[in-house]
Formats: sequence, structure tokens, C-alpha cells
Amino acid sequence: RMLPGMQDIGRKCQEKRKAKKWTQAIASLHSGVHRTVISQIENGLYSGSLKVLTLYLNTLELKLSVQSAGIPQLDELEELFNDD
Repeated sequence: RMLPGMQDIGRKCQEKRKAKKWTQAIASLHSGVHRTVISQIENGLYSGSLKVLTLYLNTLELKLSVQSAGIPQLDELEELFNDD
């Protein structure tokens, strides 16, 4: 079952991994995260530990950040209220 937000995280991870020209197997060697777990992360299906997710993100030179839900960001507001 897909968790909210995990699909976006997975998509970003896959983009970064492919930009490095790494297969999931190569990413597994660099990160120490099992290839099947990398597949789960990239497909938005991962529901394991934050430690493992962070380990993979760090390998890809990504970081996880937290923000309040429900408060639109500036770029989202611009899209909603485009006065041009």
C-alpha cells in the first residue's frame, strides 16, 4: 500500500540514482541498502525504518525535510492565484 508522500520521495530518489547512471544494484553497493528495499522506496511502497530511508537518501545526496501539512507554499499559491 502506498503511503502519502512516499511516491514523491521515491520518484526523486529514482531521478537522482539515474542521474548518477547507477542501477539499483550499484546503488545498493554504495548505500548498503538491499536492492529490493531500494525498489520499494522508488516505487512509493516502502514502510520500513527511517534509518534505512535516510541511509539511501544520504547516498543519493538528498535529505528529508518536514513541513506543516495544509499550509500552501508560495509557489503553490502562485499557481492557484495566477493573475497574469
